[in-house]
Amino acid sequence: MPSAKDVTISSEFVKVFVVGVPGSGKSYFAASFPTPGFIFDFSSGILLYRGLDFDYEQYPMGPQGWVKFEKDCLFIEKKVATGCDIPERDWKTKGKFATVIVDDLTAMQLVCMERALQLDPKRNPAGGPMWNVHFQMVRNLMEGKLRRIIDLPCNIVFIAHMDIITDKESGETLAIEPLLVGQLSKIMPGYFDEVYFTTTKREGGENKWYVQTVPIGMKQARSRLSGRDRLLPDFFQNDYPELMKHIITAKKAPTKKEKMTNG
Repeated sequence: MPSAKDVTISSEFVKVFVVGVPGSGKSYFAASFPTPGFIFDFSSGILLYRGLDFDYEQYPMGPQGWVKFEKDCLFIEKKVATGCDIPERDWKTKGKFATVIVDDLTAMQLVCMERALQLDPKRNPAGGPMWNVHFQMVRNLMEGKLRRIIDLPCNIVFIAHMDIITDKESGETLAIEPLLVGQLSKIMPGYFDEVYFTTTKREGGENKWYVQTVPIGMKQARSRLSGRDRLLPDFFQNDYPELMKHIITAKKAPTKKEKMTNG
């Protein structure tokens, strides 16, 4: 039986849900994670990962795109679990993937909706999807597959665009959430220890890219790696090695409890 005494901030894989507006560095952060890796590329954004040791598959808009994704999910599960090459698919990478990326969930749900519309022929009066039928199907289809990916024994990065919800009359901002269907915007971040928001700042006449780890305003970032001891800074430079540098430094530093004990 595992003991929580053996769990440290460097003993676990980093599994992170990354949210941000286009151009804020979401994919750039994912691309800095350890390789070899695999990308479920729904946004046709593979150019950003060019030259890096990532295998990938892309998914066309339409029900066939979702069927392809389901087949690839089964293959990646075997690949990560066994850590060996599987001859029926021609991947260039041998062995276990260190990182699996879904880029991005916002585009993924559009492909999933095409599958839902194929499975159920009902339509609303305008000929589009029915909220209580097709959107619920999208949630069920996506949530099940994504949970299986999260459970893989490797680093995981899910990427989603940011949705700024405003009052239609006053224009007041009511919430800032991942751009996902219905309750998925709240459910999916809840499965992650790390929920980060990417952001840019203008410093010294040039743009700098950062990752936010704490809730500020309506951006509900959080980090269980950081915890109550605030082991991570509120913002760090948009880079996996930078994240690990803070984790390693924090690992060596005494905790608040140790400081009080040594008083």
